[in-house]
Parts: sequence; structure tokens; C-alpha cells
Amino acid sequence: MGDPPGPLKQRILPEDMFTIGDLETLKVVTDPLRLQMLNLLRGQPHTAKELAKALHLPQTKLYYHIDLLEKHGLIRVVATRLVSGILEKQYQATAYKLTVDRALFWMAPSAAGQYEGLEVFLSAVLDYTHSDIMRSVRSGLIDFGKDAPADHALDIGRIWFRLSPEQVVALQDRLKALVQEFQPPHLAEAAEGTQLYEFLLAFYPTHEHPPVGEQPMGITQWTPEGESPIAD
Repeated sequence: MGDPPGPLKQRILPEDMFTIGDLETLKVVTDPLRLQMLNLLRGQPHTAKELAKALHLPQTKLYYHIDLLEKHGLIRVVATRLVSGILEKQYQATAYKLTVDRALFWMAPSAAGQYEGLEVFLSAVLDYTHSDIMRSVRSGLIDFGKDAPADHALDIGRIWFRLSPEQVVALQDRLKALVQEFQPPHLAEAAEGTQLYEFLLAFYPTHEHPPVGEQPMGITQWTPEGESPIAD
């Protein structure tokens, strides 16, 4: 029989925010598997073995990704213990939330690959959201039924606004206030009876010109064939 696990050491709590300031680190987080690992590691620390079990993957497949995440400062060792004479490491995300230094998007117009930073960022956000929604659909967490309760419906679509500069500022301020009201200090602090939700915000000037008087296109949830979508 092996030795019992030793005591945990070096416990460290994540910071509130990690700012990505270089393109290589941004590329690291665009990988869907590494994003899943980061999501798991924002909460309880995990060993490589525990991550593999949660992700239903061979443990050996994760070492490369763990090394990359640790190298770029996205995760760190927060605890160690001896298991059967082998030092086992527990990893945790270095921060609860990620943000991107916008300087990565402000490259000179004449520079080669001038929009690479922005392309990588959009890929990280939009591609992962796509795959995350599909995981929730396949698992049954999202309910497509006509009478689906609001807490299990898919609320997604596109809405156009025609706003003055002052209205833009007012809308942004109200959105920020709303997010701050409902978002806890740390996503890891889950109260009993709550469900984690993702809110994807994209607000930008556009060249699209929907026909005057047309109802903006927006679908709050999938609707059965033959029924009209619900417009926002």
C-alpha cells in the first residue's frame, strides 16, 4: 500500500483579474481544451489526474497544455503533496477573470498582420461560446421546448440600435451597472440553488442597414418548425 497523501502546502487564492498583454499568451487561451481547463481551475484546485477525469481525457494528453498554461502565467501550482512517494501538484488559475490589453489591437495600419491580435481575440471569444452552447444543448441543460422555463432557455440574437453618442454612453453605463449588480465578486463562490450563466456582450458600430421599419432580428430561443421566432 502507498503512503497516505501528505498535507497540502502553498495554498494561494487567485487574483481577481489577469491581463493578457502579448499575442502568444492570447493564442494559448484560444485553444478550446485549454479554455475548458482554465474554467475548471478557476474554482477548486485540480491535479492533472483530476483534470483528466473531469475532461474524460487521458492524463498524458494534458501535460503539454498544463505546461503551456503555467509557462504563460495563466495557472500556477497552489498545493503539493506526496502520494506513494511521488510529488503530486495541484493547479489553479492565477485569476478568476481574463482581460486583454487593447494595445494588442492598436498596431500600425502598415504593419504586417495588423489585425492578428483582434482575430485571435474574436476566435477565443466567439468560437468558445459556440462550443459551450453546443455542450449545454447536448447535455440537456438548454431546453428547446416551447414552454421552456426562462432559466433553461437559449436567449440569443442580434439587435440593432440607432443611437446618439450620448445614448451610447448611457447604454454602456447601464449595462455595466447591471452586470455589477448580478455578478458576484468571484465566480467560484457559488450559492446553493444557483446555476452558472454566461453573458456574451458585443456592442459595436456596424455598416449593416436593416430596412426602415423592420423589426430587429433577435431570437430568444429555438422555436419548433412552423412557428415564428420570438423577436426581442
